[in-house]
Amino acid sequence: MIEYVARSGPPEAMNCPAFICDACRQQVVGAGIVTWATTIGDGRSRTHSQSPLYVAHKGECGRKVEAMLHAGYPASDGWIDLWDDIGDFLKQLTHNATNAFTDDADGEYHQHRLEGASTNGRMQ
Repeated sequence: MIEYVARSGPPEAMNCPAFICDACRQQVVGAGIVTWATTIGDGRSRTHSQSPLYVAHKGECGRKVEAMLHAGYPASDGWIDLWDDIGDFLKQLTHNATNAFTDDADGEYHQHRLEGASTNGRMQ
């Protein structure tokens, strides 16, 4: 998950955004993934649904988060899990921070619904 982490020391005390692994609770630096579960909607008769985003180190932590996703969002209910490298995720996020979906004449963006979000940040 992306979290603000309190930090002290030079140049000043601050809260720093960081990727924190949802399996081991350590900072993800370098090789990591952003992962989520989704149902495929067609934007018209079926709504696209997705879980919150989760972060993991590649490898063992990624497999643990994948198992958590499968438990909370089972394939038998139409869910599939997806992932993206953190670097690719950041490129897309940076682009979307300055380019509105409504200004994209070449794309069609479908309605979606966030499922399973909770107030304590843990999968339900």
